[in-house]
Amino acid sequence: MVKKMLLLLAIIANSIFPSKTFAIDVTYISQTRDLTPYWYNVYAVVQAAARDLDINLTIIEGQGHRIYQAEIIATLAVAAKKPDLLIFHAYKQNANDYFKLLEQAKIPFVTYSNFTDPNTLPAVKFLGQPQGKYKYWLSEHYVENSQGAALLIKSLINQAKASKLSSHKKLKVLALSGDLIMESLERSAGVAAQVKQEKNAILVQDIIANWSSDDAKNKFKALYARHNGIDVVWASSDIMALGALAGAIELGLRPNKDIFIGGFDWDAKAIAKIKQNQLSASAGGQFYNIAWLLVQVYDHFNNQSPFTSQNNKIGAQYAIIEQSNLAQFEQLTKMDILTSVNFYCFTKTFTRQTSYDFSMINLLRQSKVPDKQHCL
Repeated sequence: MVKKMLLLLAIIANSIFPSKTFAIDVTYISQTRDLTPYWYNVYAVVQAAARDLDINLTIIEGQGHRIYQAEIIATLAVAAKKPDLLIFHAYKQNANDYFKLLEQAKIPFVTYSNFTDPNTLPAVKFLGQPQGKYKYWLSEHYVENSQGAALLIKSLINQAKASKLSSHKKLKVLALSGDLIMESLERSAGVAAQVKQEKNAILVQDIIANWSSDDAKNKFKALYARHNGIDVVWASSDIMALGALAGAIELGLRPNKDIFIGGFDWDAKAIAKIKQNQLSASAGGQFYNIAWLLVQVYDHFNNQSPFTSQNNKIGAQYAIIEQSNLAQFEQLTKMDILTSVNFYCFTKTFTRQTSYDFSMINLLRQSKVPDKQHCL
């Protein structure tokens, strides 16, 4: 709590929106505790998108804590100058409280959550749908963590199959979870469900490794001995995957021959290890998601595609980087791409399409234009 409350990444717009007499002010409360490589990527991408879309963006570090975030929202609710739109990662424990505050303050907001899933919240805390009980809750944006978990474990199992590692036995899968936040729980549920569908694999254990490389390494080595071998390690972050990899090498295992390891986030060190044929895969692309949300915010305020009560839930999916597509997708993990991509090109204001294409393939296409003044 001793860190500065505000991390201002101010992007001053020099032009105005066609349907407004002033540029839109957006405040984003991130979950940042420390400026890890993942958060550097998130900030770089969202800054670039805001700049391309003429959005005045303020980022506030929420420290990954629901109470601290609630204090920030309470401050914004009584501020003399309120944002035109607030984006934040919502916590189920006190969502009702700050939803009420924002409703009373008449601040439109979009949550990064999955609260409209009835299985997410107990009935007593059910928030309904955006633009229902809370009119200023415009939309819900979230990442498909279960989809990403399933995609990652399928990649790892398929690579193990191709190596003939599973020809005479069931593959032993170890899951390394981050903690008990919703994102981590959704990923754990996704990997468990997918392994159940695999005839030649069994989930021997899912254990919390606290997003720590050292914790992951130590727990992997202990569990490798306990289970008399592990064939596949699925980790909820690349940092933990790298820790498991270090532990496997210390045990004399040959990566991508004796054991297959993958994680989440498209971390630069993890991508380098995939290139070296040590890590097997990484699920990622989610650090673009707040930028994709800003694209939709732009369209909302330009009346091209307003958030509506019929279309109020926006899901984003993960993509996998592995040996088979590394040459194609590696550049999407590097921030150099932001010097060529114009995020305005993804808006419905420009495309005049009925749906968005936020795929990694389309992102690659747009990165090949000669300069940021053009779109494909």
